Amino acid sequence: MAVYAVYKPLGATSHDVVEEARRALGSKKVGHTGTLDPLATGVLVLATGPHTKLVPFLTGEDKEYIAWISFGATTPTLDAEGPLERVSPWSPDEAALRAALAGFLSLEEQVPPAYSAVKVGGVKAYEAARRGEALELAPRPVKYHEVELLKLLDQPEPLRIAPGAGGWRPHPRGRLVELPPPLAPLPTAVVRLVVGSGTYVRAFARDLGAELGVDAFLSGLVRTRVGRIDLAQTVAARDLATAEPLPPADVLPFPVVELAHAEVRRVQEGVPLPIPARGLVALTDKSGRLIAVAEGDGFKLKVRKVFKP
Repeated sequence: MAVYAVYKPLGATSHDVVEEARRALGSKKVGHTGTLDPLATGVLVLATGPHTKLVPFLTGEDKEYIAWISFGATTPTLDAEGPLERVSPWSPDEAALRAALAGFLSLEEQVPPAYSAVKVGGVKAYEAARRGEALELAPRPVKYHEVELLKLLDQPEPLRIAPGAGGWRPHPRGRLVELPPPLAPLPTAVVRLVVGSGTYVRAFARDLGAELGVDAFLSGLVRTRVGRIDLAQTVAARDLATAEPLPPADVLPFPVVELAHAEVRRVQEGVPLPIPARGLVALTDKSGRLIAVAEGDGFKLKVRKVFKP
């Protein structure tokens, strides 16, 4: 058991993908490192067996997306689930759009969507929204590392994308992105985003529209990267029985320290090592097998999680 990069198809929930992975692997011990909405596609990272211990170390990773933002209407869920509300025409202004996008790079807080799993007083926001109740959601910390306009379309339509030096972007011979059926022929911006953990792209769509003085919603989304794990590495959940797992030490966002044989035994016994590292590190044996995650104070490494064979 190990770590896998799985492709989440359109319409499936993240839980659906986990259940399919459990059937393919014959194991109940499967977890994911970050939910994707049913109408989004792309990278879903699964940890299986003893490597489910890695989930807390992977959930905070930066994520990269390509988002389709449609202008001139909104929906209750801020995505293509519908129905459309407040439909009004909007004439695309590329200069204004680029200026509005640049403003997100300095954004520090953002209000989550009403349809989200954020809790207020123990109540999930989406449960209250479904009952027609309005919860007052407090702004949450967010980080936008990169925001780039890729295309401006007359209406939401699927594009082929391929990886490059600057992330995934449109390419005529690339991978075709699955999009939900369009709700209307509305002007649509295709935007590449690199964001910190906890950022809602549906909130980005809402707030981008607000900056332009028009309603907007997310009409399509593909997650192209989670930390070091790329869309090109993904496989279908049903194929996991024959898929090659990802080396756990390679997906962790920490430096790697290779241990001698005697040090491996000490680590497995929970004994700190006199290695002058700071922060979290991945400890491997000579073959590259992940032995533990440890944390250094500059003088010694204290073991946080051990992965026994």
